[in-house]
Amino acid sequence: MPTTTEGREESTPTSKLASGIEGLDSMLGGGIPEGRVVLVLGEPGTGKTILCSQYLHWGATERNENGVFIGMNESKSRLMTEMRDLGMDLASLEKKRQFGYVDATEVRRIPEQARVGRIPVGGKELGLANLIELMQEGIDKLSPKRIVLDSISDLVFRFPRIEERRPAVLDIVEALQSTGATCLLTSELLSTGENRRLQPEEYLAEGVIMLRIVRKGVRTIQISKMRGTKIDTAPRPFVIRDNGIEVLAREEVYA
Repeated sequence: MPTTTEGREESTPTSKLASGIEGLDSMLGGGIPEGRVVLVLGEPGTGKTILCSQYLHWGATERNENGVFIGMNESKSRLMTEMRDLGMDLASLEKKRQFGYVDATEVRRIPEQARVGRIPVGGKELGLANLIELMQEGIDKLSPKRIVLDSISDLVFRFPRIEERRPAVLDIVEALQSTGATCLLTSELLSTGENRRLQPEEYLAEGVIMLRIVRKGVRTIQISKMRGTKIDTAPRPFVIRDNGIEVLAREEVYA
């Protein structure tokens, strides 16, 4: 059924950056509000990395907008290979200086107790500082319009107490906001259902897109929050095809 105004949030109109993902942009009323940090939250295997890569690839190929992928889980070679199989030639874009990969995989391997010279320091704080430094170095090289950080889960889970985790996530969000780019930030969805506890990332990001596998073979996407635009908040089915994600924005999800 077509999307109606029911289940939509209203806010002040602003300029949009199209994601390039069929169906998602219609749910967003044309695209992501520019300059925002949007959290892509999902269970393992839902397609978070594909969605983010598609966002960068489409921006570079269709809009000539530079993109940077900050990888904390996927090595560069693995990302390039997996996305090439879905028709996204990131290596070619890298040669044209339209795409950059920042390798932040070592950040999550910093031990709980580390040293700077002879001085002992907390490993989780050092990891956070290193991540932000790596982000800035990679971003400065390309001045990107689009940025992806995939994923912060391993890092922020090292801050088990909420009073520690919230400032850590805030530091990351503020570092991304300072770039002026439109950013996607991924994290693992820890719980589902109507009574689930919201994660600190959801409060601090300016938008939240949630991916789920509701039953075998059925994936859903839901925009639970997006400041600065009208949105369709209903869960909609999506599929992963040979060329990436397609959101079926006019379809409903049935139990």
